[in-house]
Amino acid sequence: MILSDYEYFRTELGVLYKGDCLEILPLIENVDLLLTDPPYGIKADKGSDGFGVKSGKKYNGNWDSKRIDVLKILKGKNQIIFGGNYYADILKVTNSWIVWDKIGDGKFKNPFSDCEMAWTSFKFAMKKYVVVQQGFVAEEKERFHPTQKPVILFQKILTDLSKGNELILDCYLGSGTTALACEKLGRKWIGIEISEEYCAIAKKRIETEANQLKMF
Repeated sequence: MILSDYEYFRTELGVLYKGDCLEILPLIENVDLLLTDPPYGIKADKGSDGFGVKSGKKYNGNWDSKRIDVLKILKGKNQIIFGGNYYADILKVTNSWIVWDKIGDGKFKNPFSDCEMAWTSFKFAMKKYVVVQQGFVAEEKERFHPTQKPVILFQKILTDLSKGNELILDCYLGSGTTALACEKLGRKWIGIEISEEYCAIAKKRIETEANQLKMF
């Protein structure tokens, strides 16, 4: 198969491919930054709405049954891997971690973990981003995926760690957060997602965002 065979949806800035990222990644050449949140192998697909919160809600399939071979997805000039602490025995040792602080000053009760970590290939002092996870995902009203990240969090990361003309890749796009952040910032993007359900969700969210941006 060729790359276009996997195409599911595109905007003026980006394209979503449906399929196994390990099949699609070798077909993609020049990428500047990989920003992704892969399966951790902690069975979040078995009814978890976040660490410590068990709702019994099940999310599409068996996707978190085991750790991926994270070395096979390290595409691009630089990489940011959320949940990198679950792969610390595999990834290169680094001091350049990103910490997502979910509680800030602690004003809001937080049922999830206080923070999450992302491994990076960059060279900088450890960075912390405070985006309070109130309710489900920061200011977002609906939760589509158990490991869904706030769009504003990814906007902040991309503003700091990418340039306007760079191409951003997310090979586990899920409900579309990385693509949404790119659309808001005017960044070019590529997304890969194996699930038909999440491709449809991501497409709807991205279309809505792209159409809203065209109005301004």
